[in-house]
Amino acid sequence: MPQRYACRNCGGLYSQEEYGASRFCRVCGTFLMNQRKLQHMLKTASHPKHREVSETRDGADRLPAGYLLRKGQKEFIDEASTTIRDQGIFLGNAPCGIGKSLAAILAVLPHFEESKLLITFRTRSQLHIYLKEFKALNSGFPVVSLYSKQLMCPVKIRHGLSYYDFSEGCRRLKENCESLTRPYCRFFLKNLGKKRETEELALECAHKFMAPLEATKLFWKRGFCAYEALRSILHKARVFLGTYHYIFNPSIRGFLLKDFAVNLDKAFLIADEAHNIPAFARELLSDRLADTTLDRAQRETERFPNDTVSSIRDYLALLDEQVFRRAKKALKKSELRRLQPETVEDLCLEHYGVSGLEVAEAFSDYGEYVKQKRQELGQERLLSYNHRIGTFLKAFFEKLDETYIHLIRRDRENDVVLEVRSFDGREITAPILAHTRGSILMSGSLSPPQIYRDLMVHDPSNVVVREYSSPFPAENRLILGAEDVSSRFELRNNEMLKKWQQYIEVISNTNCGNVAFFFTSYDLMRKTLNVATTGRNIVVEERGTKRSNILKALKQSSNTALFGVMGGKLSEGIDYPDNLLTCVVAMGLPYATWDVYQKGLIHYYDKQFSGDGETYAYLTPAILRLIQTIGRVHRSSQDKGCIVMLDERITKPKVQQKLPTYIQQEMKIVENVGACRRKIEQFWQTHSGN
Repeated sequence: MPQRYACRNCGGLYSQEEYGASRFCRVCGTFLMNQRKLQHMLKTASHPKHREVSETRDGADRLPAGYLLRKGQKEFIDEASTTIRDQGIFLGNAPCGIGKSLAAILAVLPHFEESKLLITFRTRSQLHIYLKEFKALNSGFPVVSLYSKQLMCPVKIRHGLSYYDFSEGCRRLKENCESLTRPYCRFFLKNLGKKRETEELALECAHKFMAPLEATKLFWKRGFCAYEALRSILHKARVFLGTYHYIFNPSIRGFLLKDFAVNLDKAFLIADEAHNIPAFARELLSDRLADTTLDRAQRETERFPNDTVSSIRDYLALLDEQVFRRAKKALKKSELRRLQPETVEDLCLEHYGVSGLEVAEAFSDYGEYVKQKRQELGQERLLSYNHRIGTFLKAFFEKLDETYIHLIRRDRENDVVLEVRSFDGREITAPILAHTRGSILMSGSLSPPQIYRDLMVHDPSNVVVREYSSPFPAENRLILGAEDVSSRFELRNNEMLKKWQQYIEVISNTNCGNVAFFFTSYDLMRKTLNVATTGRNIVVEERGTKRSNILKALKQSSNTALFGVMGGKLSEGIDYPDNLLTCVVAMGLPYATWDVYQKGLIHYYDKQFSGDGETYAYLTPAILRLIQTIGRVHRSSQDKGCIVMLDERITKPKVQQKLPTYIQQEMKIVENVGACRRKIEQFWQTHSGN
């Protein structure tokens, strides 16, 4: 009797010949099994004894073979699982090393059933962590991960183009495939011609948990487009991995959920590095317009005249002369000021008798004309700068409630920039979190976690907040807070600079291994560098510094002193593996620049959070940068090293109580540089034989 194969997920049946062509169900994408073996397995599983075991199996029981639970990991799994079972939101502040990514997946699995899972993160580098966990779990269901279409494009038309131009070019090439009109995309054409082969290859990638660029290379070698192929089988996947844009950008999320064939109420959400989400959502709601865009828009009017171009030139001249040039004369370098929309509206009415929104619409209409003419001429670049101005002005004149502020500034390059900036990202995050099947938001930098909860939801009633201790041995770290130095602006005098110098020199001479000094600003770093002598190889972070070069320098010598800034590329989102850094020194408390936006944000949060705006808008972001900075030393349970925080404010209850619990408990306060030296000496004497 011929063998038959069955899908254990949807029940689909296939002959031996069909199985030979595909190892996956064509309906849902699940691995196929021998029909008799599957029937036996289901019969055995239906026995009461086996059913009881299956139904009571929790997330921790699904650990990969040979994997040992880490400290705090089971508690994370159990508490997150209980929360999302009840369709709640779990907010976990868990330091590096607890195994958050695997714990979050295991918390979802007991409730997976017919639901799907969305996993999102700030940067693409985090994707590989989750792919590794799914490989270890060997779950059997397909997982699709995507980068942007532009990054995965096999014909390399992405280079030098805006994302808009790329998308429009891609759309035209795909449309031309239908009629075989040149130019067309030969990769997408092959996708269409060999649809079954393309989908089977995409399912194979999904079952192998293949990274997007790895899949792109595989498809390219076979003449297919990986992005379109993976999208075509997304409805068969159970898990999707992608950056924040896929989930929190409304237009992109709409396309994703349609392809994924799921509504939010049937999807679980895992959001990693969730401390980034409030600021990311505010940025999505904000917009800006630089004076360079006006210059390009003016050149556009010369190339593409029509009946309305005279009015467009008048509006451009008005914005240029009355807004941008005036600002360039009035503003100092890097200065920021408020600019009320009514001021610009009055200029439009006074000079041309039209409202601001009418001007915005005129720019948009002319921009559409430009895009059409560019397309008719077969140009690669379709983006219209006049259309861009219209889009910005529409937001500038429409976003008038208290959740927005309108600004004008001169940047470091001396360009003038007009902005509309959001104060409240909950407009985006709250509806998403309210409608998912259950959400897990996690990070090692959610401190204090209640504040991040408040910045992401309007109603905290279904949010469970948990904080976990560091799983790494406390004896492997020394945490110091100095009470005789400060980065307060009013105390930045020669006497304080002398103390900074002494701390740098003593720590450099006392610590064993590479040390990093991270400052609150480039200016303070340069002033201190001019007077301090470390006796070490000096590596200094500049704006163009590459991370790879820094890691290379640290690997070459254990007698290196790295100088950088908090909130920079070397203090956040970078690992220093194998204990490359054995000491991190935070040179001050990194508060944001005290400007008109910061004042407005504090005022807004005062209204939202019972007069506690300074904590939400000013102190918490500073603590985030501090925690990110001092977290560079201990990246594994074997790492040993010192954390030194040089600012007396860190030792005071107002700030100290907002730090992670383990830091509060372990921090030793030193009264001067001599006490700091003795503590570091004692620490390394203890570990001298290890």
